Amino acid sequence: MLIKIVDDDQAFVKKIKDIVYDNFKDIFLDYSIECITSNFEAQYFEKGDIFFLDIDLKEKNGIKIAEKIRENNSNAIIIFVSAMNDMIFDSLIVQPFYFIRKDNFDRDMKIACTLIQKYINKNHKIITFDLNGKKTSMQLSDIIYLESFLHEITIHTPFDDYKYSSTFNKMMSGLTATTMMPTDCSVLRTLTIIRHLYISKI
Repeated sequence: MLIKIVDDDQAFVKKIKDIVYDNFKDIFLDYSIECITSNFEAQYFEKGDIFFLDIDLKEKNGIKIAEKIRENNSNAIIIFVSAMNDMIFDSLIVQPFYFIRKDNFDRDMKIACTLIQKYINKNHKIITFDLNGKKTSMQLSDIIYLESFLHEITIHTPFDDYKYSSTFNKMMSGLTATTMMPTDCSVLRTLTIIRHLYISKI
């Protein structure tokens, strides 16, 4: 998960970054925050999942940047952060996720973070587990495969491997209950078949 904060006011960027970190550190296992405060060139917006974007940048029009973001990623979450409240309607052309008013920042930012959490939970399949005594979540799409041995589950991802104590059946029931849609049943059946083949060979 890549979060980008785009604003030429460095003090405001830090304020947003601190709040984003506090709100998302217990939600995403692997995420990064990039701050862009100048040189708003197109290549900086080719990648990203969530954008906090000022509209009234000194060098660029934030709505034009959002249009470029949409071209690269139609599913990106774009949140405008602006002192120009009269631009709310103009911003609708890029279908922003939310509009944070700088003169009502604390309240709007709190609402935006809550809505993002709800959106991620609803639209991205999440697996939650206890890692070293801490409740941890990651997107199912980040998992390459799961490995079960005795009472230990290993989650293999492109970033790292994560181990936690659980049984295969408990892990499977957790996936079924919280992350898998009916169309994913084949994935569960495949995991079960692989496990049975593995056990029979032992």
